[in-house]
Amino acid sequence: MQKLYKQRYWSLLLTLPLVALSLTAGSVSADGNEFTGKFESKLVANEDDLDQVIFRPLLDRSMFKTAKPIDKDAVVTAGHLYHASSDKPAILAFLVEPQGESPYLLADIDMNNEMGEGERFELERDEEDDPYVWQTIVAQPLKEGPFQSFPLLVQYLKNVRWGNMKEGERMVLASKRVFARGSVVIEGKPALVQYEYNPRSKKVSVTTGKLGVDSNGDGEIDLDPFSAESAEAQDEAVIFRVSSAYVSTKRADLEKNQITMKSHSASDYKRIELRVGGEMPDFQFTDFNGKKRRLSEFKGKYLLIDFWGMWCPPCREELPYLRSAYSRFQARGFEILGMNTDEPEIASQLKTQMEKNGMPWPQAKRDSIKDVIRNLRIQSFPTTVLLGPDGKIVSLNNTKKGEPELRGKQLLQSLDKLLKP
Repeated sequence: MQKLYKQRYWSLLLTLPLVALSLTAGSVSADGNEFTGKFESKLVANEDDLDQVIFRPLLDRSMFKTAKPIDKDAVVTAGHLYHASSDKPAILAFLVEPQGESPYLLADIDMNNEMGEGERFELERDEEDDPYVWQTIVAQPLKEGPFQSFPLLVQYLKNVRWGNMKEGERMVLASKRVFARGSVVIEGKPALVQYEYNPRSKKVSVTTGKLGVDSNGDGEIDLDPFSAESAEAQDEAVIFRVSSAYVSTKRADLEKNQITMKSHSASDYKRIELRVGGEMPDFQFTDFNGKKRRLSEFKGKYLLIDFWGMWCPPCREELPYLRSAYSRFQARGFEILGMNTDEPEIASQLKTQMEKNGMPWPQAKRDSIKDVIRNLRIQSFPTTVLLGPDGKIVSLNNTKKGEPELRGKQLLQSLDKLLKP
């Protein structure tokens, strides 16, 4: 299931107690090819990484203590939210829906089996004209480390039922990862930076996990899959472009409250930046028949580039829609290029599986496209791009920006509008 309703940053009005080294924005300076900065005082929820949590009807309310009685006519469902210190879904939470009033959340954030005064969180609409998405921030206390609390974004999708949900169940999306954010002055301008924070090690890593840098100076970090402002680091120093500078993080020390970034030459920057209206750079790949081919072969057609793997359940869920799209629109100038990510050792088995699954479109072998995947910084699957006949990007599947949707039945609707009969 795809991640929903991403990239709305929250400002948590929490104040840290005084510590030996205060985590405040502080002053920043640049020294030669290095730039330094400081961390902010609070963590920020990663709103791009939400898990589904099914809340089920609470049958016996008398078993649980609450600071104020729950209205008898209210609908109450229960589920468990992520507990940072144990790395488990261990926080008991109640979704309360009073008759004729806004819903709210009760969450046992101090884990004492009682919903106290400070454990009620009001749910508000994500957007005024959207009656379906209600959300709040649940700030669970942290006993140790430089931060006082660990924020969770919780979204209630009202009147939404997915998959095998039963009558009376509620769909809730909740985050479980957070960022430590800071500011670094690069070439005379402050740049927002962020690193994934581990509440168990009480540290951030500059070479592993989700990283982000505000490249365009708008005060936000775009977490969309093809955004040049974020990356999932895998034991590597990730280089970001900030205006005309190219930088990576050398150190991020929470104890010393210091972030150190270093500059790189433009030639070190290998990332392929994609945007609607721009071109996807040409590349060579090897198909499952061992033939070397190029992306440029497909010019003159609408081309759906699908980064996928048979190992990936959401990718397999898309196969019926891809088959339907190929069958219905190939004669109208449509083609699919599969960018397979399965292990090379199963290539022969995979070819047979693809034939059985009715996938006649071209497929690139993983070994031949490793550099493409790395330079595009693709970390989630499936990921799809739609190119037009001129080779320019029509959609990166960013529906928030009004781009044609490239998933499920919406893919078929998008193609029907784009391709002339």
